[in-house]
Amino acid sequence: MPQFKILLDTNVYLRLAQSIHPLLFKSFGTKQFTLYLINGFQAEFDRSARLKSTFFWVNDPEYRLNRKYELKISNRQKKDVELSHSFLWEQNLSEDLGASKIDVEALAYAMVLNRPIVTDDFAMANLGKTYGIEVWSILDLLELMYKNNHVSIDDINLIIGFLFHNNDLPFPSFIEELTERFKKFGIEDKFKT
Repeated sequence: MPQFKILLDTNVYLRLAQSIHPLLFKSFGTKQFTLYLINGFQAEFDRSARLKSTFFWVNDPEYRLNRKYELKISNRQKKDVELSHSFLWEQNLSEDLGASKIDVEALAYAMVLNRPIVTDDFAMANLGKTYGIEVWSILDLLELMYKNNHVSIDDINLIIGFLFHNNDLPFPSFIEELTERFKKFGIEDKFKT
């Protein structure tokens, strides 16, 4: 069965990759959900002193090895990504949304491949939704992973601990929304805060 590819933005990768390892290119569920980063991740990471100091583990061999599985696209798709990127970027600038070049590139990949992208970046999500790109939040992804037995409540609690430790909750009401979302599984009181 072919993979159902799901793209991650940089922040989602950084929030999950240390707690769920290997994160990328490991299919789960009956639909073979498989997570990918776009190929520009490493260059973006290497340019940011803040990211390198906060997420120093990213360049450890085990994580670099997991990122070696790059998203493969045809030459035609590459051209379509470039074209999509150019008009998404112009829209981003004209509306002063504030999405970064790599965020817009990730949206262009999602648009061309017709695959969801996971982000909690408000500007990126708004731009994607404007163009009908399927945008998921980290909560959507965690729920999918939990429903498909890819993560446990203990794994989610590790992620929460990591986010608190790095002062990096995706948004202020993250814990409340996580708890509300998981009520349907009867586990709303299992999250550590």
